[in-house]
Amino acid sequence: MRAVSLLAVAASLASPLSAQSSCKLEGVWELVSGTTDGKPYPAGNRGLKIITKGHFDVLGREPGLPQEMKSQADSLLVLQKTSSGGGTYTVQGTTYTKKLYYFADPAYVGKAVPFTCRTEGDRFYQSGIFPVLEGGKKVRDIKFEEVWKRVE
Repeated sequence: MRAVSLLAVAASLASPLSAQSSCKLEGVWELVSGTTDGKPYPAGNRGLKIITKGHFDVLGREPGLPQEMKSQADSLLVLQKTSSGGGTYTVQGTTYTKKLYYFADPAYVGKAVPFTCRTEGDRFYQSGIFPVLEGGKKVRDIKFEEVWKRVE
């Protein structure tokens, strides 16, 4: 599950927009749905992207977390199943490339990852191949697709 949240966060990361872009990304976006290698994200998976002219921040949360922190164990569980990332992005046509300045897994910091994007109305569609790193080395790729809804 944590890998799905990390992926949602990583996929959400964002630098300045191109004037000819079909991806109008500035705003606040809420995750509507997503798939990883064709499998849907778990029900209740939450995500929020905040995208400015040159930067982005993504927050993700897995389902089933305590609503109130009643113990250190509750706090630890929420910390383990909540992820974030951010940095800069560029958009050229339908290619959205994110460069991570911070991320839950430090092996991704400084990496630039390209995705395909498009916006239609209040929806932002993002897809691509995300590298899975272990010990800083690529071990495989994950194919994902996400739909985000503009909330602001």
